[in-house]
Amino acid sequence: MSENASATRAAASLHISSIVIRLDDASNKKVDFAELKFDSQRQEIHRVSDQDKDLSAKFDPAIAVTTERVSLSVHCQHHAMGVVPRKTTVKFSLDRKDILSTPVDQDGQREYRATKGKMTLIVTISQLQPTSSDILQICPKFRLLVIGKTGVGKSSLIQRAFKINEVHVSEHSRGEADINTEFIAPENERFVLHDSQGFEAGDSSIFAVAKDFIYRRRKMPELKDKIHAIWLCLSIPHADGRLLESGVEEFLKSRKEILGNIPIIAVFTKHDVFVDKLELDAVESGEYDEAALEVLKIDTLDKLCVQPLKEVAGSDIVHTTVSTTEGYESTIRQLIDLTTTNVEKFVASEAALAMMIAQRVDIGLKVKASIAIGKKRYWRGLASSMNFTGFTMWDALSVIHKDIVDVWNFNDPHCDLVNDKFKELILKDLDKDDFPDTARAFGFGLSVVSAITNILIPLAGPFLPIVVPIAAGVVLVKWAYDTYQRTNIVLQRIMTYIVDLTCIMQILFLLAPTGSISRRVIKIAVKAYEGAGKSNVHSAIQSHVSVTRSGGDDALEEIVRLINAHSIKAEEVQDLRMKIRSPVDLQGDEEW
Repeated sequence: MSENASATRAAASLHISSIVIRLDDASNKKVDFAELKFDSQRQEIHRVSDQDKDLSAKFDPAIAVTTERVSLSVHCQHHAMGVVPRKTTVKFSLDRKDILSTPVDQDGQREYRATKGKMTLIVTISQLQPTSSDILQICPKFRLLVIGKTGVGKSSLIQRAFKINEVHVSEHSRGEADINTEFIAPENERFVLHDSQGFEAGDSSIFAVAKDFIYRRRKMPELKDKIHAIWLCLSIPHADGRLLESGVEEFLKSRKEILGNIPIIAVFTKHDVFVDKLELDAVESGEYDEAALEVLKIDTLDKLCVQPLKEVAGSDIVHTTVSTTEGYESTIRQLIDLTTTNVEKFVASEAALAMMIAQRVDIGLKVKASIAIGKKRYWRGLASSMNFTGFTMWDALSVIHKDIVDVWNFNDPHCDLVNDKFKELILKDLDKDDFPDTARAFGFGLSVVSAITNILIPLAGPFLPIVVPIAAGVVLVKWAYDTYQRTNIVLQRIMTYIVDLTCIMQILFLLAPTGSISRRVIKIAVKAYEGAGKSNVHSAIQSHVSVTRSGGDDALEEIVRLINAHSIKAEEVQDLRMKIRSPVDLQGDEEW
């Protein structure tokens, strides 16, 4: 950050949320009261109890301070054996630069400490708190129990749905699964898996262990510790095969008693094998008719799976078919959507959002979750919001940035997506609207592919860096570190940042389906967006703000409209990825 940026940022308020004055055990002093002086104001802070030696106070709302220096006078009584108590004063001078030099912790706060003699002062400066952090504090991970016997396809299903490299489930040997073990993949820490073997005939111990585990988890008070959903994985049987083992039947018959409100979804696996068999039989019979074959698939699945399931579990059991084979991506999205819907209905909205964040197959759910979290606080009432009062534009855009990035949950080992350099790439052209535009000829998805192709073709061969110059000096600094004001230009910039970042996240979703995020792939995404609708977005927001009316929530409505108009549809993703097929190493890293 430049000196100009720091100087401009200094105009913003510091928000003091608490003060603690602590004395060493060896000190003979006792804090009487403290006096805070700032901005020509004076505020006294008194002890809660006369028995307390120290002093602490929390401020809600936080005290907003705009001066360069704040003074704190601590008035004490000094006690010594055989001596009349005397009063002393210890003065602290708080310098803004020193406070801002302290790092922001994981709770979005700065904790400034100063010591004089045997007295320590702790001042907590509050930052804007991301809405996503509030949600993830309640439910930091989506907790899934998967039940299924060896060979049913649990591992590949989990790998595809949550994009993780290795899954520890009991696919190969009986007796390996420990349902109490939490499996958390390092490349997707928003998901925790519990695995149970199937309830096979003649082995009641596995059923008993699962029942006990579910019961204990149901009784846990915190949402984060509860089971949020169960996938019961069942292989589609052959024509004369049996869908349900006796142990599974017993489980399903008593599922409401065992599970309570935990949603369970029966997942018929290896749908591709089932389809291939019916198609092969039709071809060999010489009576291949596509329309008749589609009816046969539905009828056969109903006979082999759906009806036997409903006879045991009841008609309200949720079920779906899946395959992890290429070309069947929609089946996994359907499973994720069913799970999310039922978790939202029967468990909690925070758990449903945790599922949207953890899953990595449905781009539509990512967009939906971004909007849902934005609506909870920072996107709402932008034209008249008090959320950012006293903070800089950088503070405001940074907290919005964190909310959006958290939802997309990319594998970002170097935290590039929350790096200030990435934010600056977005900020550099926030007021421009004269980018090359291909979006009118194609939908957003195809425009993105066209823009990516135009970037990648010249890069084939020798490794060349992606050139996305970061705006330098005064242009960025002039407004990004100014104090937030409720003006049209500020409203325009916040709206533009939200839509731009959401569009860039969608492009990253195309470019990094399994691999980790790198600076190189981020820069490609930023550059591609310039040719895939960015001009339309900026022009639309500028026009909207210039005629915006007071009252209502027009800004939020326009943000959502533009995001929906520039969304890549979930059913398009696989085809668009096939069209990219880059000869360039997208994971190769480079400087910003």
